[in-house]
Amino acid sequence: MKKTIRLLIIAAVLLAGCEGSSSSQEDTEPCIEDDSLFGGLFDQCEPSNANDENEEETEPPSIATEKPAPEKTDEPVPEPTTAPPTDVPEEPDRELEPFVFDTSGPFSYMAELTSWEPQPYAGMDYSLPVSWSETANAEVVGGLTRQELDFLSQNGFVVIHSQEESFLEIRESVGDFQGQPYFLTVDSAFHALHLTFDETLKLIEKTSISPEMIGLIKATLNQILDYRSVVAGTSIEDDTDLAAAYLSVALKLFDPEAVIDPAYEDLVNEQIDLIMAGEGKALSPIIPEFEDDYGAYKPVGHYAGDEELEKYFRGMTWLGRVHFGFEEFADETTRAPLIITLALRETTIGNRNAADIWGKIHEVLTFLIGPTDDGGPPEYADLMDEIYGQYATITDLADDSLWEDFFDSRELIPAPQINSTFVDWVSTDLEGERGWRFMGQRFTIDGYIFQNLIFDMVQDKEDGTRRSFPTGLDIMALLGSGPAADTLEELGETLFPDYPEQFAMLQDAVDAQPEEEWLGNFYNSWLYTFFKVLEEKDTSYPSFMHTNAWGFKTLNAALGSWAQLKHDTSLYTKMPEGAGGGGPPSSGPAPGYVEPDPEAFYRLAYAAESLSNGLDERGYATNELYMIYSLSEKFREIGDIAAKELRGEPLDEDDYWIISGCFGVECFGSTSGYYGTEPKKVPIVAAVSGSEGSVLEVAVGYVDRIYVVVSVEGGPYIAKGGVFSYYAFIQPRSNRRGRHS
Repeated sequence: MKKTIRLLIIAAVLLAGCEGSSSSQEDTEPCIEDDSLFGGLFDQCEPSNANDENEEETEPPSIATEKPAPEKTDEPVPEPTTAPPTDVPEEPDRELEPFVFDTSGPFSYMAELTSWEPQPYAGMDYSLPVSWSETANAEVVGGLTRQELDFLSQNGFVVIHSQEESFLEIRESVGDFQGQPYFLTVDSAFHALHLTFDETLKLIEKTSISPEMIGLIKATLNQILDYRSVVAGTSIEDDTDLAAAYLSVALKLFDPEAVIDPAYEDLVNEQIDLIMAGEGKALSPIIPEFEDDYGAYKPVGHYAGDEELEKYFRGMTWLGRVHFGFEEFADETTRAPLIITLALRETTIGNRNAADIWGKIHEVLTFLIGPTDDGGPPEYADLMDEIYGQYATITDLADDSLWEDFFDSRELIPAPQINSTFVDWVSTDLEGERGWRFMGQRFTIDGYIFQNLIFDMVQDKEDGTRRSFPTGLDIMALLGSGPAADTLEELGETLFPDYPEQFAMLQDAVDAQPEEEWLGNFYNSWLYTFFKVLEEKDTSYPSFMHTNAWGFKTLNAALGSWAQLKHDTSLYTKMPEGAGGGGPPSSGPAPGYVEPDPEAFYRLAYAAESLSNGLDERGYATNELYMIYSLSEKFREIGDIAAKELRGEPLDEDDYWIISGCFGVECFGSTSGYYGTEPKKVPIVAAVSGSEGSVLEVAVGYVDRIYVVVSVEGGPYIAKGGVFSYYAFIQPRSNRRGRHS
């Protein structure tokens, strides 16, 4: 049993599936291998598409060419025409369509990351312990306990468990109503990004991706139904029925009113009943020996409570979780994935090829979240072209000899890096888990970290204690949090056999990643912000940020934001599974102070700007994208204010207006018909890991209040702001918590 992961080998395997020269266009750049330790884990090269006559070994033609993408349109995907089954021609009149997508570059070439060079802190500082009673507004601490006041004195700040409704409520209470200095935290900025991304994703899913998926499934299913008269009596008749039943379930989940072919109706309804019950682990009635976690089909996050998005959630979960793997022998392995892949390449919807529509959806999800972690239509199409040829028909797929060749070449399909199904005993030896998913769930670095720090990559202690679940502290320690590492040691987590070795391996891998990898997609750019938030602060920052207590404050901020990220992307990311008073004088807005961490705000600005530009460039332009772009400008302005504070420059009224102003959705909630007028609740819950009958969930609760002694207009004041409250707990799979539990 392997006890370590050789990342260089894994990276080479991943790159082998996508390495190669460009398409027939001479000016297309080839896929370039990444020499870093993670290799291709963060980016997804385009599969090869050139046959170089000068090469001794010819690569198979690519199915992911870099030909110009089809013209984008805001019009919905046309309904496919349903026709009675007809014989499929023996010879197609044209080459099979490729899967067209480009995930080789950044989400947006237009977004720029603002840099900041540290220098010795030049602002007014207060040595610790600080005398809070000598501040100009000492009366604001009324109501704090003696213990809280002592903590404020020793550390220059204190957090109280006030559990308030929102960051907005604290900002308005402190600045607008009390006229006191408001302390703008990175927590509040993270929250603004979460709200804005979550609402934008909801809009895109509801108005664009969901209609496209419904059209795609209907058209592909109709094509497969047409195959039945051709394959009757052949070795793939049952596989064709399986492919049709599988897509019929997907269609019924997306559109409960859809009419299902009577031949599959009873079986499909049985599968749908299991999904709707959502009661945990059970075998699928459609796919033999496939065990699924039906608790994963319970809509969570922004999907819960919205009828249309709940249907979308269940449909995408089915297409992302159901895994068609390779059995021990070819005659025991279904050819349903090949049949579906062929149908995608042969089907048109209006004037668009189904493979193009699949590629468009895949591309935007890759840049939002990350690459798929499984083989899918493009990978299978690439190998099918090599074995069956680029003019293959459904009758070719019935050739048992060619199928044996395909089966014997299965190692060319990349193995997953994260296990999201149930594997007896061994949880991380995933070489045998190669297979196919229609729209596979996404690889993320935090999911990969989790997978490598639980059983069986980490062994049981001598007393039998098993590390079945990871913790958010694992991720934050690897991203630079000293308090997280110390807490893991105090809790005894580092005493599990192989944990130190696995952690060191992952640390080397994280440290080796170049900046362009972190900025390659929106999910990673969000994680990238945590580095600057968590790093130990030196003399470039005021004294209160040098304390160990501040390290825990930043750890809490990163954990809370990470929980929000997992909540927002829960549908698409893989969940790892283990084995078995009166204020100072002012005119205009009340004075304020920004948490002085410029680079954290600049990285948030990049994430928001790349999200706005990237969606626009890929044909998902909406009026709401302006809201995201304006948020990126706001983050950049706040970063500039933080830099001014560190340089010792006084803030002016314009700065105070920025500090006291609204964030993202807050600014548009009263005017946008889509976003509504109700304030968004802060509490969220997200499942992040599973083991046997339970899942690990993380959550953000209501907002706590922070008091910080800072310099405002030349004097010491106590500024107040909001910070996250963070929770983690283990739940039965059948009792996953809802969004605001």
